[in-house]
Amino acid sequence: MLNRCVAKKRRYAEISNEKNQEEIKVYNFKVLLPNGTSVGIRLEQPGDQMHIIKFLELVRADHKRTFKDFDSSKSRRKIFWNSESVYLEDATGCKIRYKILFCQFLPKICHFLILYDGQENMALSYENMWDLTPRTDLLTELPESYIFVTALADLIDNSLQAVWSNNTNERKMISVTVDEARISIFDTGPGMDETEENSIGKWGEMGASLHRLSKRQAVGGKPPYLKPFFGMFGYGGPIASMYIGRHTVVSSKRKESKKVYHLHLKREALLHGSGGASWKTGGGLRDPLEDEKKSSPHGSFTKVEIFKPKQRPMDVFKLQCRLKDIYFPYIQVIDQGL
Repeated sequence: MLNRCVAKKRRYAEISNEKNQEEIKVYNFKVLLPNGTSVGIRLEQPGDQMHIIKFLELVRADHKRTFKDFDSSKSRRKIFWNSESVYLEDATGCKIRYKILFCQFLPKICHFLILYDGQENMALSYENMWDLTPRTDLLTELPESYIFVTALADLIDNSLQAVWSNNTNERKMISVTVDEARISIFDTGPGMDETEENSIGKWGEMGASLHRLSKRQAVGGKPPYLKPFFGMFGYGGPIASMYIGRHTVVSSKRKESKKVYHLHLKREALLHGSGGASWKTGGGLRDPLEDEKKSSPHGSFTKVEIFKPKQRPMDVFKLQCRLKDIYFPYIQVIDQGL
């Protein structure tokens, strides 16, 4: 009888602890500041709401702590924390001028907020916006068979996987532009944003493609797209883009988002600054361009732009032939070229 009572009390205690753990709400914010920096704010059990002045006090303190050792020779724009025109704006364009209502934010995921301080010279991109953990050894240990065209194919693989998931009434398009100064891959897939499940930051996490071992399953089916098992080279977007060029900008938008999220990858910064446990890179938010809206009427896309290619791209016709050879098992379109 005593053992039964003890067991009952233990079960009650476990249920009580689980209930308490479930009730703990943690809110995470990444605040993008007017001077091009960003800070992370973590709030545990903040209540139902918080006045913007109190929230900005936390942001200001974290900013001061984070950048206390900043090199003063590099000038940064002053932030007018006490401006009467100060407000926050979330990714949907909603302006917060007085109170942050936490019921409007899901706990445990990171939400982006832009701080406006009433001045005109706002930053367009932000330092340390995305936190990536790269495996930089892949950059120096690529096989000899991994060349310009296979790296480009890795990026096209990403786009093929993306457009495959589009609905039947949504445009499926992949556009590749190659010239001496810039290489661009644009697709009308579902896009990415700041949410955990669709984070653009995951694009920058280095590693092998999850689909490369399923190559054989892609053969057969209804053309032009077969089963969504691509990635035969398997090194992924970051490795491929850093192999091709020195600076990459990834811009992406989901249908639900009003803003385009973008992140920046620089090869030199990656190789020289990756000795720690994590690597942070810059990024930002912007409005979609007219040509982007025209190319994707349903409102979602991803664009990868690679600048300063390390080698002169091959002849476009030869490149088309090489890519056609690579994707012959996947693309079954007769007499339509690449």
